[in-house]
Amino acid sequence: MTVTGSEQLVSWQTVATPGSYPNPNFNALDGIYTVPETGRYSISATINYQTTAAITLSLGAGVNPAFAVQRITPDPATLVTGLFPILNIQVTLLTLRAVLGNGTVTLAREVELTAGDQIGLFYIANGLTIGLDLGGSGQQGIFWSINQIA
Repeated sequence: MTVTGSEQLVSWQTVATPGSYPNPNFNALDGIYTVPETGRYSISATINYQTTAAITLSLGAGVNPAFAVQRITPDPATLVTGLFPILNIQVTLLTLRAVLGNGTVTLAREVELTAGDQIGLFYIANGLTIGLDLGGSGQQGIFWSINQIA
């Protein structure tokens, strides 16, 4: 999946692989998980990425791209966020901020959710204009899970 701006991650493949499984509460096409019952949930995500081109300009001080799991409805809220790794270098007469050419962003948190809440995984560009191949260039992938724990 290639992105150039903020958007929800959609069109998931939910093929069962060792240690993972599809869930009837997850709509792979629109990327929405609907909470089946009220309770405490563990949310985790591992997102591999690779830039589609070399960075030619330093990022501004306020550019901090991230991934976030957000409640979409009924009460929109960010549940957990993970920032991209940014390289900050300052030497005489030169300050440089750049997102790494490839890397992994991880998110993890326990939250209280209510039956019917709709949850999605989002890329938040926050000023980053370079394209990204989400999932990486090979088989690294994107993995996220929501499990009821209480």
